[in-house]
Amino acid sequence: MVQYFAVFLTLSFFGSSLGTTTSPQQQNASKLKDLCQRSMMGFPGIPGSNGIPGVPGVPGPHGPQGREGVKGQIGDKGSRGMQGLRGDRGREGPPGKSGPRGIKGMKGQQGLLGMKGEPGIVGNPGRKGVKGEKGESAKASQASVVPQTNWKQCVWKSQSSTNNGKIKDGAFNKLQSNSALEVSFQGNMGVYGSSEKCNRWYFKFNGNECSGPMTIEAVVYNNWPSGNPHLLHHRSFEGYCENIPQGAVRVELWVGQCSGGWTLGNADTGWNSVSRIMIEEVSRPQS
Repeated sequence: MVQYFAVFLTLSFFGSSLGTTTSPQQQNASKLKDLCQRSMMGFPGIPGSNGIPGVPGVPGPHGPQGREGVKGQIGDKGSRGMQGLRGDRGREGPPGKSGPRGIKGMKGQQGLLGMKGEPGIVGNPGRKGVKGEKGESAKASQASVVPQTNWKQCVWKSQSSTNNGKIKDGAFNKLQSNSALEVSFQGNMGVYGSSEKCNRWYFKFNGNECSGPMTIEAVVYNNWPSGNPHLLHHRSFEGYCENIPQGAVRVELWVGQCSGGWTLGNADTGWNSVSRIMIEEVSRPQS
């Protein structure tokens, strides 16, 4: 009986599934009825459809953590990337410590005398002095007038091998117009070369030789029939030059060829010694 009832239910469910316009309940009843009829007729029933899936169960707990895997090999080095943009300039750092003081340099040569300054403001007239004693005659007084001491020297220690040209110069400030200049040179002078040689040393004043009364000069002559002697001696020459105007005067020492067509030699001035040009302003000579 139970078997027939089950067959009936199955046939009713199968029969209901064949309909197209019935409700689900009617389809199930029709299927069951059809199954019962088939069962009574000796035909096997059609397998039923799967049931509705049940509700999923609650997830189980996490399993234990697996062991740490073996460390892999180091990969190949990648290609070099492009250079990045230049960053902003950083802030200026603090100043460094002061360095050690340098060694004191050598003393330089004395500078040239500066140009004469502009005349000062005229002062107030002084008090009238006491009447002096009777003086000498005008001719005697002129010979005895001497200007205040005014002199200068130009000193150097270096050798000059100039054969024809200026050797040294110096500036001098002449205070009076009716005075004269005394100039002199002291130093080593020499001329060398085969056969006859002659060199002349002389002074110039503002680019011109003295004409009052004559030039101030010295010559060194050398004549050796054989060989090439090289004799160096200390020498000096001096003289007075008049008719030089008041103010700045450029005193120059030159060397050149002797007059008379003599052959110019190889000149040396100031070899291994100090050389001097002395300049002094003196009163004019007697008439």
